[in-house]
Amino acid sequence: MTLIGDTIGDTIDDARARELALDPTRSFIVQAPAGSGKTELLTQRFLRLLAGVEEPEQILAITFTRKAAGEMRERILAALHKARGDRPEAEWAQRTWELARAALARDAERGWQLTDNPNRLRVLTFDSLAASLAGQMPVLSRLGSAPHAREDARPLYREAARQLLTRLGDDDIGPALQTVLRHLHNRLGRLEELLVDMLGKRDQWLPHLDADPEDMAQVLRDQIEYHIAVSTQRIPADRLDALVHLARIAAPRVPEGKLAWLRRWAERDTPPSTAWEDLPDWLGLVELALTKSGPSFRTKLTKSEGFPPKDPAKDEMIVLLQALAAEPGLAEALHSLRTLPLAPPDAEQRQLLDALAQVLRLAAAELLLVFQASGELDFVEIQQRALRALGTPDAPGEAALRLDYRLHHLLVDEFQDTSSGQYQLLTRLTAGWEPDDGRTLFLVGDPMQSIYRFRKAEVSLFLQTFKGQLGEIALTPLTLRRNFRSQAGLIDWFNSVFRQIFPVTEDIALGAMPHTPSEAVHPALPGEAVTAHPLNTSDASVEAERVVEIVRQRLAESPGTVAILARARSHLGEIARALGEAGIPYQAVKVAPLADQPTVRDLHALLRALLHPADRLHWLALLRSPLVGLSLDDIVRLAEGEPRHLRTLLADPLARARLSADGRQRAERLHALLEQELPARHRRPLREWLEGFWLALGGAVVGRREDAEAYLALVERHAGPDGIEDLSLLENALAELYAPPDTRPEAERVLLTTLHQSKGLQFDTVILPGLGRKARNDEARLLYWHELPHPEGGTELLIAPIPRRAGADPLVDYLKMIERQKADHEQQRLLYVAATRAESQLHLLGHVKFSKNKKKAGAPYPESSSLLATLWPVVEQYFAELTPPEETADEDAPAAPVSEQRIAADWRLSAPPGIVAPSPTPAGEEPGIEFLWAGDTARHVGTLVHRWLERIAREGLADWPATRIDELPPRFRTALATLGVAPDALGEATDKVTRALRRTLEDERGRWILDGHEQAACELPMTVLDEQGEPRQYVIDRTFIADGVRWIIDYKTGDHQGSDLDSFLDSEQERYRAQLENYGRILRLREDRPVRLALYFPLLGAWREWTP
Repeated sequence: MTLIGDTIGDTIDDARARELALDPTRSFIVQAPAGSGKTELLTQRFLRLLAGVEEPEQILAITFTRKAAGEMRERILAALHKARGDRPEAEWAQRTWELARAALARDAERGWQLTDNPNRLRVLTFDSLAASLAGQMPVLSRLGSAPHAREDARPLYREAARQLLTRLGDDDIGPALQTVLRHLHNRLGRLEELLVDMLGKRDQWLPHLDADPEDMAQVLRDQIEYHIAVSTQRIPADRLDALVHLARIAAPRVPEGKLAWLRRWAERDTPPSTAWEDLPDWLGLVELALTKSGPSFRTKLTKSEGFPPKDPAKDEMIVLLQALAAEPGLAEALHSLRTLPLAPPDAEQRQLLDALAQVLRLAAAELLLVFQASGELDFVEIQQRALRALGTPDAPGEAALRLDYRLHHLLVDEFQDTSSGQYQLLTRLTAGWEPDDGRTLFLVGDPMQSIYRFRKAEVSLFLQTFKGQLGEIALTPLTLRRNFRSQAGLIDWFNSVFRQIFPVTEDIALGAMPHTPSEAVHPALPGEAVTAHPLNTSDASVEAERVVEIVRQRLAESPGTVAILARARSHLGEIARALGEAGIPYQAVKVAPLADQPTVRDLHALLRALLHPADRLHWLALLRSPLVGLSLDDIVRLAEGEPRHLRTLLADPLARARLSADGRQRAERLHALLEQELPARHRRPLREWLEGFWLALGGAVVGRREDAEAYLALVERHAGPDGIEDLSLLENALAELYAPPDTRPEAERVLLTTLHQSKGLQFDTVILPGLGRKARNDEARLLYWHELPHPEGGTELLIAPIPRRAGADPLVDYLKMIERQKADHEQQRLLYVAATRAESQLHLLGHVKFSKNKKKAGAPYPESSSLLATLWPVVEQYFAELTPPEETADEDAPAAPVSEQRIAADWRLSAPPGIVAPSPTPAGEEPGIEFLWAGDTARHVGTLVHRWLERIAREGLADWPATRIDELPPRFRTALATLGVAPDALGEATDKVTRALRRTLEDERGRWILDGHEQAACELPMTVLDEQGEPRQYVIDRTFIADGVRWIIDYKTGDHQGSDLDSFLDSEQERYRAQLENYGRILRLREDRPVRLALYFPLLGAWREWTP
């Protein structure tokens, strides 16, 4: 490890670096690669600082997500709790325990009572910090009342863009708008979309629009000349001289009309400089040395290049080209010179840029008006107002002065994901700090894990800061190397592969860095650590089958978790289907769009059809859906050649008579429901009315209740007194939602998610499918820009307007090339993040294409821009034996049978007598009395306890000794977090679930409840009509027959801390009496036998039973 700063050149081991990072008198920036224990180091640093401050609020830790902030606070509190106990045996835990003991001593001395007052631990996200700063100074920050941040601000951007475009005829902005619109071929809708995209990134370009044109021209010149210098310095001086000499020989011989740049060398015999004016001469050397098509040196020369047959210079040139080809990266560097613009923007481009600048300034101003009218802000605006509240380093604002007094120590997690705006925030927070004044800055992150450019993260800021400075703060750089996550076999593979994939040298402007190797803590495991699975077809079903095989094998071999990580959610759909068909439970977090779920498709078709009788498409979808279930033949008989609405046809007995017997019965059932429900449309809320219709059609039988609830909640949010005014808004919101994951305990071992969402997680086995798929192309922008770190701090901007057509503006092409290079470097880092999630095994799956080139016919190669293309240098050998798949005639293949679950033609909701509604709840919802008063955390605890009790009963008590529960708290914690329990409540919630399940298994009555009984069922759903004819759904927690008696048992996961337990249990019995007696009435309709009702309290081991 190299330590830079006051101990330049020293090499220290990992343990010494970790201890040094705890020095409370010094500031550090720490590079912590994957698995190196970054969060533990942050926790230790925080604890060490607590032992020395006057008040805990003098320490501020910043991270990027609320989840991460909650986890950090929880780790600190957990360490403080554990420090009250005995010294741990594990060596790694002892240092944390010692630091926590010292913090507790300081706590006792100062009377903080941190474990009782955890909010005194200041752990914030960047967004919450910015909102807090802006809110402290409402006048200076121009915020006014407390901000309301909007996660998805695109509707606000769109409103601002539309307001701006209404001013096309204005004298002030009209001419500029018209100039831009003409440039876009008068496509007004396209201009609106481009403005919407730009407004979300205005913090990057808005500060630069007022830059002096001469300064911008100088920035461009400096960048071009820097690029020339960096690209050409790779050529050894003696070989450059030889290349110049041979170019001088070849140039006069080049035929007219060939290699125009090389022909310039007929008049030159000295190496060119790095000045922009000499770029054409460099291009002449590139023409001579490289092939026309791409970044590779020529392997043969002809008279077209100025070397006729038998020319002695020809052999000399071939030898030189072979020597140049051996220089790593030289061909690519020289090829990049071809993308450089030859001259500054012309007058027409400058005029367009001026017009765009005016339009964008006005768009930003319109957005401020939209913010003011809506009472909402985006995070960009909150951050900008926070910066204004802090003032400048030379003129700090009152907010900065207040913080300067209170803030002594600042810690930042995931520093590699910092944006330019967040970097400015840190700079202003620490402005005025002096050396040795007792204040410290601690930055930790890993540039190799910077994968959020789409969120404006700039890894170049980490690389620049790692030189030892942020603003006025001198930092000591440290690098951790020990990996506590992955076995040695994986670490060896990571070190070997990523050393080859990552750049050889650092380039701060492009975000390029060499790979930093890690050292394994865990020994190598038997067998292959990394396995490649080459595929010769892009057929997603073939890959999915292979993934299922791997998952099955790993679940059988290891008790650990399996993660299937893909670049995009759309890459996981076929795998999810295959896992489902194979009967393998899994969790898919934000993978399956809610709009694609069958239940939601059916509900949406039902809504559209009911609201719009003329909406033929959705009426047809409804008729074909499982809710109605007409066959295709019947739909043709009903609708073909009919101009009338389908609603009208359903009401026509003659039209229904054309259907088959089954179809006629289904159509008559739907018609009867329409006659009954349509008149009630405006007597009930839209959500309630739609849900009742869905239940009456049998939605709860053929649909998935969780998906229906999510859709109905969305309808409720978008419905006004008169229904939904704009269905497009509902559909746009629906497109942003995903089906809820399967939170059953058995689904927790297999996770499907994206590469980006997996960051910060770890799994026993990682499977990476879809490596052969292309990356998505970048979309067009109104402005193209590239931020350059300024040597004295801050950034400069290269900027160019959108071209009229592709390739029309060399500067835009150059900026796009820079973007591609940055994207390529991030793709390398994305692979690193994905691979390093693995603890034991890594599996790589990707497909290749096959060359049709005569010389390389049938040779496999990866799709350009795919992750496999990035890995190709190290995995090509595994694909070498692949051959193209045999072509099959699709038209000869038999059609796959259509499998559909339809409601029975004669299905009806049962309407048992005497069913009452204990409370006025929406149709179809169980009252849920237990959680009306308890809050979200209690509800989620109850949900998880119910699920695990169901699993224990299903698997049998023989497999469930009470001690088995002690192995499960980490899984409970993950499931609770997935359900939405706040991070600071996870510890207590996990403990409640653990206690409830363990006590049930230790309790004789609890085990009797879960034992195998006649006709036993858990979570038994029932849909019935109440006395008013409204559909209601009920779920019985546990029911069975014992000694001829039907038992109906409801679990109650509430706790009781008071002394009078019997009174509490008696009151709970009265609270739930009506609910359970309803259950008894329902089940009596099915069978004639005695019924006993009971409440069981898992946390208390208590019981109440009675006969209805």
